[in-house]
Amino acid sequence: MQVRVRLLGTLSACYRGQYPPAGIDIEVPAGATVADLVDATGIRRERVAIVTVNGLLAKADDRVPEHAVVKFMQSITGG
Repeated sequence: MQVRVRLLGTLSACYRGQYPPAGIDIEVPAGATVADLVDATGIRRERVAIVTVNGLLAKADDRVPEHAVVKFMQSITGG
């Protein structure tokens, strides 16, 4: 199944390929989880702090529906 992934903040610099502004389309097996999708991008899991699937917060073991729009966000720190 195909999923669109948007990398926010500095995560696009962690992607091993060319990252287009509209995001990347990734092919994953049916029943894939958020963690599976992070692994498919090649980004280390600890770099991804927040994930939304179709605009809703998601956890690592949540299943991703086909044609979902998934956004990965980095942790935010500062003072």
